[in-house]
Amino acid sequence: MIGFDFSSPWLAKHRSFAYAVPILLVGVAVIVTDLMARIFLAEPIGLLMLSAVIATASLAGFGPALLAIALGLLAFQYAITSPPDFFVWKTNFLEVNLSEAPRLVLFAIVSLIVSFVITAQSKATEALRRSRDALRVAVEDLKRTESALRHRDMYLNEAQRQSQTGSFGWNVSTGEIFWTDQTFRIFGYDRATKPALELVIQRTHPEDRAAVQATSDQAAADGRDFEHQYRLLMPDGSEKHVHAMAYAAKDEFGGVEFIGAVADVTAAKEAERKLRLSEAYLAETQHLSHTSSWTWDERRKEYVYLSDEIYHLFGIERGREAELVKTYHNRILPEDKLRVVEAAQRAIRDKTDFEIDFRIRLPDGTRKHVHSVGHPVLNSEGDLIQLVGTNMDVTEQYEAKEKLQTAFDEIKKSQDHLRLVIDTIPTLVWRAQPDGVPDFLNQPALDYTGLSPDQAELGWPRAFHPKDKKAMLIKWTTIRKSGRPGSLEARLRRFDGEYRWFLFQAEPLRDNSGNIVKWYGSATDIEDRKLAELALRESEQRFRDYAETASDWLWETGPDHRVASISEHVNVIGLPASRLPGMTRWDIASDFETEPEKWRRHQETLDAHRPFRDFVYSTITKSGPQIYVRSSGKPFFDVEGRFLGYRGTGTDITALIRAEQAEHDLRRAQAELAHVTRVTMLGELTASIAHEVNQPLAAVVANAEASLRWLNREQPDLAAARRSVEWVINDGVRASDVIRRVRALAKKSDMETARLELNQVVNEAVALVDRELIQHRVSLQTELAPALPEILGDRVQLQQVIINLLMNGIEAMEPVTDRPRNLLIRSGKDGTGQLILSVTDSGIGISAENANRLFNAFFTTKSSGLGMGLSICRSIVEAHGGRMSASSNEGPGATFQLLLPLHREDI
Repeated sequence: MIGFDFSSPWLAKHRSFAYAVPILLVGVAVIVTDLMARIFLAEPIGLLMLSAVIATASLAGFGPALLAIALGLLAFQYAITSPPDFFVWKTNFLEVNLSEAPRLVLFAIVSLIVSFVITAQSKATEALRRSRDALRVAVEDLKRTESALRHRDMYLNEAQRQSQTGSFGWNVSTGEIFWTDQTFRIFGYDRATKPALELVIQRTHPEDRAAVQATSDQAAADGRDFEHQYRLLMPDGSEKHVHAMAYAAKDEFGGVEFIGAVADVTAAKEAERKLRLSEAYLAETQHLSHTSSWTWDERRKEYVYLSDEIYHLFGIERGREAELVKTYHNRILPEDKLRVVEAAQRAIRDKTDFEIDFRIRLPDGTRKHVHSVGHPVLNSEGDLIQLVGTNMDVTEQYEAKEKLQTAFDEIKKSQDHLRLVIDTIPTLVWRAQPDGVPDFLNQPALDYTGLSPDQAELGWPRAFHPKDKKAMLIKWTTIRKSGRPGSLEARLRRFDGEYRWFLFQAEPLRDNSGNIVKWYGSATDIEDRKLAELALRESEQRFRDYAETASDWLWETGPDHRVASISEHVNVIGLPASRLPGMTRWDIASDFETEPEKWRRHQETLDAHRPFRDFVYSTITKSGPQIYVRSSGKPFFDVEGRFLGYRGTGTDITALIRAEQAEHDLRRAQAELAHVTRVTMLGELTASIAHEVNQPLAAVVANAEASLRWLNREQPDLAAARRSVEWVINDGVRASDVIRRVRALAKKSDMETARLELNQVVNEAVALVDRELIQHRVSLQTELAPALPEILGDRVQLQQVIINLLMNGIEAMEPVTDRPRNLLIRSGKDGTGQLILSVTDSGIGISAENANRLFNAFFTTKSSGLGMGLSICRSIVEAHGGRMSASSNEGPGATFQLLLPLHREDI
C-alpha cells in the first residue's frame, strides 16, 4: 500500500501546507477555465483539472493528489451544471447528469492513474537518490572506520606500552599463540621469537612455576576463564610480578580459544608494599599525635572508614560500628551538639569544607576537646558523595591555651612591671610595625646605640655596619614576607663607634584573623661566639694539616691480599709506593720465616675475613736497618656480601719498638742497680733488723716470763700458761716474717703482694699491740670507713708500719700525765682515688726543728732508739706506691698519714 509521501523537501518539513497545494492549484484551474470560457468561448476544464492533479502529485504526493482529484470532480460537476458560469451559485450542482457521468468517471480514473504513476516515479527517484547518498555515506564511513582502526591499533599499542600491559591469544586445539609487542617486552623475549607456552614456563620464577603450569593445564582441560599472578625471573636476575587473565571463547571449529592480557604489576606490588608501610606509619603517627581520620558516605548515611585512633578518642568499642553514629553524637556535650550538626549539614548542603571545635564526655566522665576538619568529595556531576576528615584530640592544647591566656591576662595587668623588666634585662629588645619599621627599643638598646626613643625609626637601621646593611635588609624582607619567625646575624655599632656581632631574632604577633600586627625581637651579642667560631675553624684547619702530614699511611688489598692501592708518601719500607701494588705484606716481611706461628695466625684471620688490629711485623730496607710496621685492617664486601679485600692503616713503629727495647734494657739495669744498692745498704738494714725484731722478741720474753709465773703458782694455771705460750708462738712467727721480709731486700725478689682490705690489716695490727695499750693506759679509737676498695701489698710489712706508728704514739704519750692518752686511727678515700690511713696521738707533738728530719735514717728523739723505724716505714709505704707524711695537731700531739694506691682492677 502506497502511503502519503511528501517528496518536496520543503513540503516534507511543512506537512500542514501539503494539503493547501491541491486547493490552490484547483482554484487556479477554475479561474483559468472561467477566463478561457469568457475570452475564447472554450471550456478546457478537464484538461486544466487534470493538470492541477498532476502538479499536486508532483509537488505534494499521492495524498494531496487524491484531494486534488476530489476537488477537481466537484469543480467539473459545478462547471457542467447550468448555467455555465463558475461565479454563479448553483443549488442543483450535486445532481449528476447521466450524460456527463462518463466524463466524470473517465476524469477520475485518468487522474488516479496519472497520480499513481507520478507518485511512484517520484518515490523511485527519491529512493535512488537516497541509495546514492547512503552509498556515499557508507563509503565515507568505511574510510573513517579503517582510519579509526589504524589509530585504535596505534593507541592500543601506546596504551599497552604506557600501562605495561600486553595482550595474547591462545588456541588450545592448534597450540597457536599470539603476543603483542608489550607481551614480548614483559617476558623479555625478542620480537622475532615464536611465542610458546614453554617460554612462559621457562621465564616463570622457580617457586611459582608449578602453580603456573597447573593453572595452564586446568584452563586447557576445562576451557574456562582463568586469572592468576606470579613472578618472572629475568635473565639479569631481577624479578617481575605479572598479572594474567583471559576469557575462553569458541573458535569457528568449536575449539577453545583464550583471549587475555598480561600486565607488569611490579611497580604496583612495590607501591602496595609501600602503601601498607605508609598505612602503618600513618596509624602510628595518628596514635602519637592523637589524630584520627574518617569518611562519611552521604548516600548510604554511614561511616565507610574509621581509623583505629577514633575508637580510642571517643571511647567506642571495636565491633559496635552499627551504634557508631548514635554513640558519636551522645559523646558530644549538649551545648556543642547543635553547632556540630549545623556545621556538618552546611558542609553537605554547600559542598564546602568545615572546621569546628567541640567537647565530648567519655563514659568515665573525662572531658576532651576535639578539633574536627571535613572536606567534601564530589563526583563528576558535581554531586557530593562523601565527607572525609580528621578528628584531633586538642585537650592539651586547650589547657595550654587557657594557661597561656591566664598568663596573658596577668601580663596585661602588669604592663608597667613588664616594661620595667624589658628595660632591665641585658638583652636588646625591639619592636617593629608589620612593614618592618622599628617603633620601640628597650632601654639597653637605646643605651647601647646612643639613640633616643624618637630616633628609633630612622636611627636603628643606620646603626648597622655598612657592609652588613644590604644583606640584613634582604634577610629581614624575606622573614617578613614569610610571616614566620626568623633570625639573622649582623654587626651593630655601639655608642662609642665600635662594631660587634649580634644575633637578631624576630617573632610575629598576629591578631585573631591571623594578620601580623607587630614584630617582636631581640638582639644578642655574639661577638665572643664569632671569635670562638673563627678559632674553631683555625683549629680544624690545624688538625686537618696534622692529619695530612701524619706518618700513618692508608692501604687497600684485593681478595688475594695483594696491595691494590697505598698512600703516596709511603717510603719507610724502602720501596716507592708505585712498586707496592701486587705485593703482599709477607712478600716484604723479614720475619716471615723466623716467626711462622705469628704469620700462620695472621693468615687464618685473613682467610676468615675477620678484622685485625695492631699486627706488627718487621722488614729490611735497602739501607740495611730493620724497621717495624704496625698494621690494622678491616674486610669490606659488596652489596651482595662478596669479599672484596681489606682496607686499613700502616704505621712505622720502629722508634717505638726500639724505645721499648731500650726501656726493657733500662729496667733490667735498674734491677741490677737496685740489687747492688740493697747489698750496699745491708749494714743499715742490719740496724733495721735489730729495730724491727726487737719488738716481737721483747714480747716473746714477756710472754714466756708470764707463762713461768702461771706455772710456778702453788696451783698452776695451765689455761693462762697455754695462752701465754700461744702468744710466744705468734710473736715468734711475726719475728720470723720480719726476718724473711728483710732477707728479701737483699735478694732479687719482689714483695709478696696480695689483694688486701686495709681495715682488716689495721684490726690485725691493733690486736698485736693490745697489751701495750693496756699497759700504758692508752685509749684507742678507730674510725674506719666501710666498704673500702682493696689494695695490693705485703700484709706483714703494712702491719709492721701500723704497729710502728702505734708504738711511736704510745711512747710519745708516755710523759703525758695531765690529760687522757688517746690514739685515733682513721681510714678513708680521698678525691684522687687513693686510700688514706692516719694515726693521731695526744702526745708531745713534733718540734719545728725536727719536722724535716723525722724520716731520715738513724735520726731519733728517743734515748734508746736506733732512728730506723720511721725511715723503714716510709720505705715500705713508697715500695707500695704510696706516700707518708707527718704533721703537728692544732692541739697536743701529732698525726702520721699514709696514702696508698688502689688495686688496679678496682680503679
